Amino acid sequence: MIKLKQYTALTLCALTLAATPISALADEYDQKIADQDQKISELQQTEQSAEEQRAALEQQVAAVEKEVTDVLKEKTDEEKKLSDLTKKIGILQEKIQKREHQLRSQARDVQTKNQATSVVHAVIESDSIGEAVKKTMAVSTILTASKNIMEQQTKDKAELEALEKDAEQRLVVINQKTEELKAKQEKLVQTKLDQQVKINALQASIATEKEQKETYEKQKEEAEKKRQAALKALEEQRKKEAEAREKAQAEAEKQAKQAAEAAQKAAEEAERQAAEAESAKQKQAAEIAQLEAQRQAAEAKQQQQQTETVTNPSAVQVTTNPSTTDIPDAPSVTTPKEPESKPVSNSSGWASPLSIGLIVTSPFGPRVDPTGASGSQHDGIDFAGSAGTPVLASKAGTVVESSFHWSAGNHVIIKHPDGYYSYYMHLVSSANVSVGQSVSAGEILGGMGTTGNSTGVHLHFGVSTALWSGFVNPGPLLGV
Repeated sequence: MIKLKQYTALTLCALTLAATPISALADEYDQKIADQDQKISELQQTEQSAEEQRAALEQQVAAVEKEVTDVLKEKTDEEKKLSDLTKKIGILQEKIQKREHQLRSQARDVQTKNQATSVVHAVIESDSIGEAVKKTMAVSTILTASKNIMEQQTKDKAELEALEKDAEQRLVVINQKTEELKAKQEKLVQTKLDQQVKINALQASIATEKEQKETYEKQKEEAEKKRQAALKALEEQRKKEAEAREKAQAEAEKQAKQAAEAAQKAAEEAERQAAEAESAKQKQAAEIAQLEAQRQAAEAKQQQQQTETVTNPSAVQVTTNPSTTDIPDAPSVTTPKEPESKPVSNSSGWASPLSIGLIVTSPFGPRVDPTGASGSQHDGIDFAGSAGTPVLASKAGTVVESSFHWSAGNHVIIKHPDGYYSYYMHLVSSANVSVGQSVSAGEILGGMGTTGNSTGVHLHFGVSTALWSGFVNPGPLLGV
C-alpha cells in the first residue's frame, strides 16, 4: 500500500508535470531567440563580406584614379611639349616665310636689274679680269646662299611636318586613354555606390532582426513571470488539496473505526444470544445474526483498509462474499457493496454523490488550471476522498454515457427526468453501470479514483442543462 508520504511525493511530481506546458512555452521563446541570433550572425557575416568587397573596390577605384592622374599628368606634359613644339613650329614657319620672302626679293631684283646670275654671263660682261673675278665670286656667293637657304627651308619644313604629325598622334592617344580610364573610373565608382546600397540594406535588416530578438526576449520574460505565478498558484492548490484529503482521510478512518467497533459489538452480542438460545429456532436465528454481524465486520474492515490506501489509480478494493464470513486472500478490482441506507435527498431533490462527508477541494467557477490542458473555467466541484470510496448516483435517471475520456477518465453521465445531466468523473475503473440503464438515487456507480486529466484522487461532480454544455454550479443543489 502507498502511504501518505509516498502520496505527497506523487502529488508533487504531478504538479511538476502540470507546469510542463508553461515551461515548454519558455523553451519555445529560447528557440526563437536562438534562431534570431543565427539570422543576425548570418547577416553580419554577409555585411562583413560586403564591406570587404567595398574595400577592395575602393582600392581598385583608388588605383584607377591614380592611373588617371598619371595619364593626365603625362597628357599635360605632352601638351607642354606640344606647346613648345608649336612655338618651335611658329619660329620655323616664320623663318621659312622670311626665307621665302628673301628668295622672292632676290628673284625680283635679278629680273628688275637684268643682272646675270650665271658665272659665264658675269665673265662676258666684265671689262677686266679683276671685274670678272669679282662678278664671278658675287654670283657664286649669291647662288650658294640661295642653295643653302633652300636646303634649310626644305629641312625645316620636313621637321615641321614631322613634329606636327607626332604631336597630333600623341594627343590622340592620350585623349583616348584618358577617356577609357575615365569610363573605367565611373564604372568602379558606380559599383562602389551599389555596394554601399547593399551594405545599407544589410545593416537595416540586422537592425530589424535585432529588434525582433528584443521582442522575443521581452515575451520570454513575460512568459517566465506567468510561469512563476502559475507554479505558485499550483503550489497553493496542492496544499489546499492535501489538507482536504488529510481531513477526508481522518474522517473516513473515524467512520470506519466506529463501524468496526459497532460490528464487533454486534458480533459479540450475536454470539452471546446464540449461546443463550434454548430452542433450535432461537439458536438458528442467533447464528444468522452472527453471520450477518461477521459480514458487517468484514465490510467495516474492508472500508478501513480503503481509507488507509491513499489516492492511487491502481488501488484495489476487497470484496466480501455475502454467503461466507471469510475474506478472500487475493483482492480483486471491484466496487464496494451498496450501503444498506440510501443517502437522504435535500430539499432540491439531489443527494450526496459520496458515501462519506463532502469536502470541497476545488469549487465551481474560474481557477488556475492544475495541468494546463483543461482551461481556466472549472465546470464542476471536486470532492476529496480515498481510492475506491463509493460514488453514488445523486438522483434517479438514465445512464447516457459510461466510458473513458482522456480528460474525464472513467466517467458516468446520467440524464434526469427534469432535463438535468449529472457527471461523475475520474472513477478508479470502469463504471458498474452501462448506457441505457436506469439507476436510482444512491445506487453505486463506481469507486473514486484519479484516471484521466487528474493530479490526485477525487470526484469531479458536475451538473448541466444539456449534454456537455450549459454547466451550472452544483453547490446549491447539494447544499455545500
